[in-house]
Amino acid sequence: MDFQPSILRDGSPMESLEKQLLCPICLEMFSKPVVILPCQHNLCRKCANDIFQAANPYWQSRGSSIISGGRFRCPTCRHEVLLDRHGVYGLQRNLLVENIIDIYKQEFSSRPLKKGEHPMCKDHEDERINIYCVTCEVPTCSMCKVFGAHKDCEVAPLQSIFQGQKSELNNCISMLVAGNDRIQTIISQLEDSCRSTE
Repeated sequence: MDFQPSILRDGSPMESLEKQLLCPICLEMFSKPVVILPCQHNLCRKCANDIFQAANPYWQSRGSSIISGGRFRCPTCRHEVLLDRHGVYGLQRNLLVENIIDIYKQEFSSRPLKKGEHPMCKDHEDERINIYCVTCEVPTCSMCKVFGAHKDCEVAPLQSIFQGQKSELNNCISMLVAGNDRIQTIISQLEDSCRSTE
C-alpha cells in the first residue's frame, strides 16, 4: 500500500511530525535518507544523487580510471557539501529517521480509513474514484467507464498515472534545483570578482 500523507487533518501533531519527515526535493517521505554532513539536514539518497549528478556532470565513478569527489549545496540551508570518491553513497544513512518513518507508516496503516477519506464519484455516490480518463484528463470511477460519460474514452489505472506525473514532477524539481545550484555558484563567483575589483 502506498503511503498518502495528505489524508491526515491539518494542524494535528501527527501532521507536524509528517512535515519533518518529508524530503525537501521530492516532497515525499524520506526514502533511504542520508545525513548531509556537517549541516545535518536529510535528503532521500536518490534526490541527493540527482542533485549531486546535476552539480557535477563530469564526475567519474568507479567504472573509469579517474576517481574523484564532488560537491553540491544542501537544498535546505545552501551549505556546500564536499563528497569523497564514493559520492552520495559515501554519506551516512540516518537510521533514526528511517525507523521513525517505519513506525509512522505502521501506525498510519493500522488505522481504519473512514469513507470520506477516499474520493468518491459525484455521479455514482457509492463508487470510489479509481481510474483516470486519459481522453478527458480527469479522474473517474469504473461505473463512469462502463455506463457513464467516459464509456468511449481511453482510461488508465489512477495509480500508474499518478506515478508517471510524480516522476515527471520529480525530474522537473531536480532540474530546477540543479539550475538554482549553478546560479548560486555564478553569484558567488561574481561576488568574489566584485570584491577583487574593489
